[in-house]
Amino acid sequence: MKYTLFLFLVIWGITACQDEKDGAFDFTISKESFRFKAIPGGAVMYYQLPDDENIFALNVRYVDAQGVACLKVGGYGSDSLIIDGFNAAEEAVPVQISFVNERNEESHAIEMKFATQESAAYAFFNKAEVYPYWEGFQVVYEVPEQVAGMAHVFYLGTNPLTQEPDTILLKSFPIVEGKDTLVCALEQKRDVNTVIIRTEDFRGYRVRQKIWENVEAYQVEKMDLTEDDFIDIENLSLEYDEDKSGIKYLFDGDIKGHQRLETRKNAPVYTFVAGPKAVGAPFLIDLKEERLPASLRIYGMLRIKGVAYTDIDKSTGVPESPLGVVWQGSNVSKMPCAISVYGGNDRYGDIETWTKLGAFYQEPATPLNNRWCAQGSSYVGIDLIEDLNAAKPDYLEIQFAATSKTYRYLKLIVEDTFDVYNTIQSFNPGEYITMHELEVYVKKD
Repeated sequence: MKYTLFLFLVIWGITACQDEKDGAFDFTISKESFRFKAIPGGAVMYYQLPDDENIFALNVRYVDAQGVACLKVGGYGSDSLIIDGFNAAEEAVPVQISFVNERNEESHAIEMKFATQESAAYAFFNKAEVYPYWEGFQVVYEVPEQVAGMAHVFYLGTNPLTQEPDTILLKSFPIVEGKDTLVCALEQKRDVNTVIIRTEDFRGYRVRQKIWENVEAYQVEKMDLTEDDFIDIENLSLEYDEDKSGIKYLFDGDIKGHQRLETRKNAPVYTFVAGPKAVGAPFLIDLKEERLPASLRIYGMLRIKGVAYTDIDKSTGVPESPLGVVWQGSNVSKMPCAISVYGGNDRYGDIETWTKLGAFYQEPATPLNNRWCAQGSSYVGIDLIEDLNAAKPDYLEIQFAATSKTYRYLKLIVEDTFDVYNTIQSFNPGEYITMHELEVYVKKD
């Protein structure tokens, strides 16, 4: 009999322990205490824990988009939990909610459902487009708030190691909120490209992929311009034969200052100078027919050692050449630091009829070595022709958007020039400007 009683107690104890494990800590959970709000990539669960000393925390269990079982834990220190790990929008994702006491015993769970919005890595493709660009392509995209994840841009090219066709990774970048444009210029030149974009979530899982085929890459060519194609509307160009200044030097191919070094004379500058009141004045470039402009380059003359910018009569202190009054011993304050370029098809049209294609800007007091024309502003000049040949040219480039809009004319306006030497002092009261060489690039026919 005593053995029977002992066996009964053992069985009762095991059953009691099992009951305690399965639900000895039992609590009636009200669904009214929970509310869900869909967000990109998941939902926010708002909760209110009961005022009960037996409740220590709550457990939230669900399965994410990758099939991974997830556990989120909430307590009295907050009133919400982020339930994440989703990509496509969902309408009814099941979730199990239970309470936990201080002994980490868990109550019976209730099941609820919640909805989600598309994650950033998924929604990336809703407003992502790939368009032609100069010798490449551009990606335009817009994503919602609460972003997370990465995007990877590939194109079909040639593997440089195997020389076989391959998918080439071009760029990877975090997906950020808002609208952005990613410009991709390719070293491997093709008339058309196949572009692949893949996205992944913050845990490294691939989310989505899209392929764009036959994306045209606009090839560019430099226009063969002459002084006849440059329209000096207000007749501001200083055409001095003695000083070798004038419009024709904008298109003579001397982008560094070779003629200046070869002559070793002070007066001849072999460059373009305009003024007075050339700042803000329009200059037109005639493309002869409607073309799709790609970019515009302005070059600056490099500084030549031992060659000043004017000859000064030592007895009078007055420049000997007509241009000397303008240069005042330096071209630094005549170099453009702010430029605007417009496109149009009516050379006589008001500014409202022109389309702004691009602009360039540097602060007038930018330090000399940080200016786009740093070598021309340097105190140290170039002495040997070999050094000039090896030197890189100074130029600024204004690149235009790759659209389908063509223009017959470009309107160039210098809005401001640099100060002299890192100061706010103006050394150009006459508002003269100088440009050593001008190049225009257009879409190749």
